[in-house]
Amino acid sequence: MTPNIIAIYVSLAVCALLLCFGLVVLYKIVTGKIDLTYLLSETTRDPSAPPNAPPKASLSRFQFLIFTFVVAALYLVLCIEAGTLIDVPNGTLALLGISGGGYLVSKGLGSKAPTPPAPPAPPAPPQ
Repeated sequence: MTPNIIAIYVSLAVCALLLCFGLVVLYKIVTGKIDLTYLLSETTRDPSAPPNAPPKASLSRFQFLIFTFVVAALYLVLCIEAGTLIDVPNGTLALLGISGGGYLVSKGLGSKAPTPPAPPAPPAPPQ
């Protein structure tokens, strides 16, 4: 076998594996084992919020999701037009990194919310 044939077989095996993984995830989404209800929202950590408050929409998650899909779709279209894989410009990769970094920063800042004060200690029993 030539190296080109081996590369084609390996590529087909990887594509088949990714397709199977995608089908399993899609099946779990359809059957309800993976819940995407609050995919683009974050739980509120505000101590003044009621305990069962619905999560708030997250602009950073939405921006990260949309920007990633737009870049992936444009890359796919350009690769199909060229008939081969193309190089992704460094500026596009930098923008994807900034988008992902913005999401991570918002996650980090969201976890630093103030915690409610601890209840006072009970008085010591008289001796």
